[in-house]
Amino acid sequence: MEKNQFNFIDLFSGCGGFSKGMELAGHKCLLGVDFNKDATDTFAINHKNAQVINGDISQVSISQIKLLTKSRPIHMIIGGPPCQGFSTVGRGNVDDERNQLFREFVRIVAGIKPKIIVLENVTGLLAEKNKHILQAIFSEFQKIGYNLEARVLSSEEYGVPEKRRRTFIMGV
Repeated sequence: MEKNQFNFIDLFSGCGGFSKGMELAGHKCLLGVDFNKDATDTFAINHKNAQVINGDISQVSISQIKLLTKSRPIHMIIGGPPCQGFSTVGRGNVDDERNQLFREFVRIVAGIKPKIIVLENVTGLLAEKNKHILQAIFSEFQKIGYNLEARVLSSEEYGVPEKRRRTFIMGV
């Protein structure tokens, strides 16, 4: 492993865009997890050296992750839990059951204990209507020993040819 290169897994990976960015930054993707078959098929094409789990994240075990990553160290866990319930565009239902999927992220982080966690989501996560979810995210990660910080980043400030603002929550 090169200096400052981290092995990572991507939860709620979709087709692997977040993973691709991490790889371009010099890190190594070991695994992607998503329930959407088309997305994980695309992830597998985009990340030929990574393993893929297509399935319900609540059914993914820590032992399964360790088996698929060959017990290599996992320094970082990244992911973008579903955002539909947090959105300020469209319905953005605060009671959307997918809003609770961050708890599966917490469960896996608690079992793996990476050095770093990075969650990505829409800026609506920071909206007043979602305050209780944001507080729960911070609280649950603090309970397992992580200090978090949330920031809104805009893609065009990082060389992406599009304006897209996203909330990033990083923890150590």
